[in-house]
Amino acid sequence: MAYVVTESCIKCKYTDCVEVCPVDCFYEGPEFLVIHPDECIDCGLCEPECPIEAIFPDDEIPDNQIEFIEINAKLADVYENITEAKEPLPDADNFKDIENKKEFLNIGINNLDEPSTSESISNTILLYDNGEIVINNSKFKIDDLSNMDNVIFENTLLDNLNKDEIVNLNVEGKAYHEWAMKIMEFLQKNKFLEVQIKTLK
Repeated sequence: MAYVVTESCIKCKYTDCVEVCPVDCFYEGPEFLVIHPDECIDCGLCEPECPIEAIFPDDEIPDNQIEFIEINAKLADVYENITEAKEPLPDADNFKDIENKKEFLNIGINNLDEPSTSESISNTILLYDNGEIVINNSKFKIDDLSNMDNVIFENTLLDNLNKDEIVNLNVEGKAYHEWAMKIMEFLQKNKFLEVQIKTLK
């Protein structure tokens, strides 16, 4: 059994839970936290620490939150590990009592393991463990992008991606999680239609 972060955390991201986790199994996305099911040791220390009761054992999750078992498992392979508490999101207090917040994630979850369709293949980002990033047919080295002005990088994304189509973000391994996060934050900030995330094994 593992513990699972559910919808209440979205747009809040309180990190009291992170502070007490003995195995550092929390991962942070732009809008909320998830727990890696293979790293959680079922100690239960995090559950009472959450001020908005967003954490449940996976066998006690409310019926309308069952999909968050899969969401946690999938996004833990994409998000960055977080080991220390930090300030919640700026509008956390305004969002803590709001229901039906999954739309704010702006990501596709249900079809993560299915291959991209031919209609959406042109809106694809591939992030590889060997340090390469492919945006449609353009290939870059992440080390080169690190030295590039952030505005130039963002313009590269804008020039290569269609905001009105689903973006397919494919991430291999965990070596470059910070770039997956950077790209996801950029896509959300610029109001792209939706991001379908897939982890490449």
